[in-house]
Amino acid sequence: MKPNLFISYSRREVGFVDDFANQLEQKGYNYWLDYRSLVPGKPWEEQIYQGIMNADIILLVVSNASIASENVRMEWKRVIGQKKRVILLIFEAVDLPVELEKYEWVDFRGNYNNALNELDRQLQIPEQEKYPAPQMGFRIPPIAWVACGLSAVIALMSLGALWTLFIPFILIPLPFRIISRSFHYLLVEASLIMLPLALYLTSDFTVDADVYDIALGLSMASIPFVIALLLVLRSAGMQRWGKPEALRPYAPDHSHMPEYPPLKPVAFFIDHAPQDRTVALEIAETFKAHGHLEVKDATSSKAVFMLVSTFKADTEADWSKQMLYPVILQSNEKLSRQLSRVQWLDFRMGVKKLDSVAKFLCEPEMLLRALCIRPTGSQMVLPTTVLYLIYFIALLAVICIGSWFPYVIQYLPDIVENPDLDVPMMQLVTSLILFGVISFFMTRQIITRKGPAVSFIGLTIGMLLLGALIYWQVLIDASVLDIVGADDRGYSSFYPGYFYMFGSLVMVIYLFIKRADLRRWFPAKSKG
Repeated sequence: MKPNLFISYSRREVGFVDDFANQLEQKGYNYWLDYRSLVPGKPWEEQIYQGIMNADIILLVVSNASIASENVRMEWKRVIGQKKRVILLIFEAVDLPVELEKYEWVDFRGNYNNALNELDRQLQIPEQEKYPAPQMGFRIPPIAWVACGLSAVIALMSLGALWTLFIPFILIPLPFRIISRSFHYLLVEASLIMLPLALYLTSDFTVDADVYDIALGLSMASIPFVIALLLVLRSAGMQRWGKPEALRPYAPDHSHMPEYPPLKPVAFFIDHAPQDRTVALEIAETFKAHGHLEVKDATSSKAVFMLVSTFKADTEADWSKQMLYPVILQSNEKLSRQLSRVQWLDFRMGVKKLDSVAKFLCEPEMLLRALCIRPTGSQMVLPTTVLYLIYFIALLAVICIGSWFPYVIQYLPDIVENPDLDVPMMQLVTSLILFGVISFFMTRQIITRKGPAVSFIGLTIGMLLLGALIYWQVLIDASVLDIVGADDRGYSSFYPGYFYMFGSLVMVIYLFIKRADLRRWFPAKSKG
C-alpha cells in the first residue's frame, strides 16, 4: 500500500508543485496539497495541521522562498515534533536549518524524470543517505538556458522598436528575468507577438534606405526567434521553473476529475454588494437548477456564499455556525480577519464551473480538486476578457503615441526653422497627452470596476474619444504637410488610424462573443 503524502512548499514554486502533484497522481499516490485538498468554508490552518497528522511522509520542497516562509517553517516544525518521515525535494540549494539536515533528499535541480524515479524508489524503500543534502550550488535547467539564449537575441532585436517604449522595456531585461524566474508571462507574450510588426513599422517610419533595409530584415528574422521562444516558454520545463507570474494562464487537467456525489439539496444564501448582483443572480439560478434551495437570510441557510470584491470585504455570517464560502471575484486587501482565515473559492479569473460547485455543494471536501484552480502569485488576476480589453487599450496608446516620435524627429529641422509649425506641433503634443490620459483612466477604471468606463456606454464613449483624437492627429499631419510643402501623408498618422479601426473591429467582435464576462465584471446598476 502506497503511503499518504503531504506536500509542503512556497507558493513561488507552484509551477513545479503543480506538475509534481500530477506526476504523483499518475503513479497512484494519495497526497495532500493545500489548493487541491482544503475544504472551502472552513479555517485553512486547522485543515493543514490535520493533513500533516494524516500523512505518512512529508515532502518538503526546498527553495529560498520555502525556507524563509514562516508558514512552511510552522509545518516542518510540527512534523519534526510528530517524528514523521521527511523527504527534502531540492528545488534550490539553500542553507538548511540544522533540524532539516539529517533528512532524506532528492535533487530536482537536474533531470526531472530521473529525480521522479529516484523519489519513487525512496517512497517504496527508505534509503540511508550517504551524503548531506546540497546546500550550495546554482543549477539552471537546460530548457531555461535555451530560453535565455533566445531571449538575448530577441532583446537585441527589440532595440529596433525603441519608439514603442514597452517592447524593449519588457524584452531587454528578459534574459536576466528568465534566470531569476521573475518575468511576467502575459506581458512577455504580448511583447513578443508585437515585435515583428513593430520592427516592420520602424522600417516604414524611416527615410534612410540603410535603416529601412536593416529594420525590414530584423522584422523578418525576428519571426522564427519569436515563435521558438514562445514555444519554449510554454514548455513543461519552463512552466516548472518559473514563479507564478511567469506561468501561462492555467489550463487545468480534468482527466482526474472526481465523480459527482448523489445530489442532496442544500439551503444557501448569497451575501453580496448591489454592484455584484449579476454574478449573485447567476450563481443562484445555477444552484436552484441543481435542486438547491435559496433562502432570504444567512441565519436560516446551511451555506453562505459571500461575494468578495472591491465593493464588499466582510459579512455578518459566522463560519463557526454555518458553512461560509468567501467567493473572490476581485482582489480586496481589506478582507476581514474572519474571511482571511477561511478557505475561499477563487473566481478572479472568471465565474466558471458553477455547475461543478453546485454538484459538490453537499460534499465540499471535493470542491477545490474539481475546480482545478491553482495559486496565482503576484500577477494581476483578472478575467481573461477584461485582461485582453486592458491590453488592447494599452497597446493602442503605445502605438498611437509612440509612432509619433519618429515623425517629430523627421520634421525637427523644419520645426526649428519654421515658426508656422509651432501651433500644429503644440496641438499634436496636446492630442498625445489627452490620448495617454484617457487611456490611463479607462484602464484604471476597468481594473478597479469604478468609474464611467466600467459600462458598455462609458466604454463606447471612451473608445470614440480615442478615435476622435486619432482623427485630429490626421488633420494636424495634413496641416504640417501643407506648411513644409510635402506631398505624402506621414506614416505616423497612417498606421494609428488603421490599427485603431482594425483593432477595434476585432475587439468589438471578441467582446460581443464574451459579453457575458463583461456583464459580470461591470457593476450592476442600482434598481429604481
